[in-house]
Amino acid sequence: YSQPLAHEIHQEGHQIILHQPMEPYNPSLNPGPGAIYVGDGQGRISRVMTENLAEVDFASGVNNHMGSRFTSCERETTDALAVLSGSGLFFVDSLTSRRSVACETARRLRVPAVYRHIFLDHYPGEEAALFSLEQLRLCALRRGNAIGIGHPFPDTARAIGRFTRVLRDSGISLVYVSSLIPQD
Repeated sequence: YSQPLAHEIHQEGHQIILHQPMEPYNPSLNPGPGAIYVGDGQGRISRVMTENLAEVDFASGVNNHMGSRFTSCERETTDALAVLSGSGLFFVDSLTSRRSVACETARRLRVPAVYRHIFLDHYPGEEAALFSLEQLRLCALRRGNAIGIGHPFPDTARAIGRFTRVLRDSGISLVYVSSLIPQD
């Protein structure tokens, strides 16, 4: 449903990011169709990423789905992010591994990039997501801004809805991630 959803989301005025599947450390986890893997050659990585971007109209950026193993490997990460170089697209490192080289690699390739600070739904449930959103708020107060990522789970969506009501009079705003990316 990528294309019809991209059109609907775009018509509502929202930003769209390709959630690029990448190889995780755990071999029993399947990152899904359109995934790129450690050991893939530059040609395959470029082809798959280009095809995936073509499937998501109006994409303004890319982030990694899973990818703990992939984003820890400099050659493959460089090949993937080279696809974005000069494209005007940004990259958000989901930071699925402490060993990720994705953000530094993107910046080296002059691809605008940031990384997430809080994962909103690492633990299931609306209350867990609400707790993570509060951690995101505190992180933003300390840093001046913070990036949270999550999945389109019903519990996460309900938690975000509750959280936005709390933010109304707090002086904190939800913004698109692109507004937080340093422009070199």
